[in-house]
Amino acid sequence: MKVLLIRFSSIGDIVLTSPVVRCLKLQTGAEIHYLTKTFFKPILSNNPYLSKVYTIDKRVGEVLPQLRKEKYDYIIDLHHNLRTFLIKWRLPFVKSYSFRKLNFEKWLLVNFKINRLPKEHIVDRYLETVKPLSVKNDGQGLDFFLGKDISD
Repeated sequence: MKVLLIRFSSIGDIVLTSPVVRCLKLQTGAEIHYLTKTFFKPILSNNPYLSKVYTIDKRVGEVLPQLRKEKYDYIIDLHHNLRTFLIKWRLPFVKSYSFRKLNFEKWLLVNFKINRLPKEHIVDRYLETVKPLSVKNDGQGLDFFLGKDISD
């Protein structure tokens, strides 16, 4: 199985996706590729659970030819925005699962102080996206892998 996982930004959100990457790899044995913005590649480049990290600077067209060649089985969209919609639209025969962002619930909280957000942690909400692949939270927390070039 070959999976493309998408989260473009930001640093904290990308780190919060690390349990999804680990659980997906260890529980399914899938080959996992990650698509993010170029600026965030160093956060992912040393993750042993990832086979490849693709990046964009501004437009998804920058990377679409390479993604088409990969023949993915699944796209896991943990960003769920216009850019990820375009990728899924341009890779039409790939089954995809998308994170539910709860934009309306966030808007209610910010504008009217009405809290309709779930009590569930964001990591568990990200993991809900891969539940159809029988992936479950392993309870091992977040991962962050530093490169060998990091000095004291």
